[in-house]
Amino acid sequence: MISYSDTALTLSETLQTNAIVWIHSLPEGEMGPTRRILEGLEGLATEGGFPIFEYAVGDRTELVNIFNELSSCAEQGLRPILHVDAHGSVADGLVLAPSGERIGWADVIELLRRLNIATENNLTCVFALCFGLHLYENVSLKKAVPAYLFCAPPSEISVGFLEDQTLSFYRKINQSSNVTDAFNATLGASMKLFHCQGLFFQSLLRYIRIYCMGKRRQVRLERMVTAVLKRDSIVNPSNEQLRQTRKNVSESLKPGQSLIDRFAPTFLIGRDAVFKYEDLEKILKRSTTSKHM
Repeated sequence: MISYSDTALTLSETLQTNAIVWIHSLPEGEMGPTRRILEGLEGLATEGGFPIFEYAVGDRTELVNIFNELSSCAEQGLRPILHVDAHGSVADGLVLAPSGERIGWADVIELLRRLNIATENNLTCVFALCFGLHLYENVSLKKAVPAYLFCAPPSEISVGFLEDQTLSFYRKINQSSNVTDAFNATLGASMKLFHCQGLFFQSLLRYIRIYCMGKRRQVRLERMVTAVLKRDSIVNPSNEQLRQTRKNVSESLKPGQSLIDRFAPTFLIGRDAVFKYEDLEKILKRSTTSKHM
C-alpha cells in the first residue's frame, strides 16, 4: 500500500499499487536506454520490488488491445504504475513506432479513463514522453479522472534525463512506498505531477469562475429562466412570475457543497472528496480580493 499526502489540500489517502506495466513504442535504434532501465527494474523485482510487465506497441490496434487486457486484469485486482515510453507531440498526441501512427490526446485519455475506472481510481501514470502533460488538457469535470496520479513533462524531455532518473524513481518507491517523495527527488526535476484530488479542486474552481460568476452566470440564468417558464407553459409571465422564477433559478446557481457532491462520485470514481466547499470559497474570496487591491 502506498500513501500519498498533499500539504496544499492537507489530504491523506491510500493508493493501491502492485505492479509496473511498461508500454514502449520506440524505433529499434532508440531502444538502448529502455532496455537498460528494464534490466534494472527486473533486478529490483527480484529484490522484492513490483513485478514488471512489458508490452511493445507498434500501432493503434495493439495499443487498444493492450488497454483492454489491462482493464480486464484490473477488474481482477491489477493496480499498476503505467509507464508509457514513446514519443509525443503537442498537436498529434502519442506517436507510435514502427507504424508512425498518431493517437490524439483525447483518444489516449479515454483509454486511461476506462483503465482507471477498472482500478477503482488506483492508477498511477508516468508518461515519459515529450509534451505528455498536454494530455491533461482533455480532462472533464463531468467524466472520470484518467489517473489517481499522473506524471508527465510539460515540454520536451531528454532521454539522458529519463535514463538517469527513472530507475532511481522506482528504487525510491520500493524503499519508501511514497510515490510523491520518490517523484520529487527524481523525475520531478523535469516533469509535473497531478493528483486527482488537486485536479478536482482546480477543476471546480474553474467551473465556478466560468459558470457561477460574472457575465456567463447571467447568460446562464436568463437561459434557465426561459426554460423554466417554457416547462411550466407560461407564455406571458407576469412581473411577479418573472421575479419569483429568476429568484429560484438564481438560488439554484449558487455554488455550494452540493456542487462537490454532484461531481465527486463520477470524477473521483467513488472516492470521497478530501475538501469541503469552504476550502474552495477561501480561494475564491482570496482571488476576488486580490483583483480589487
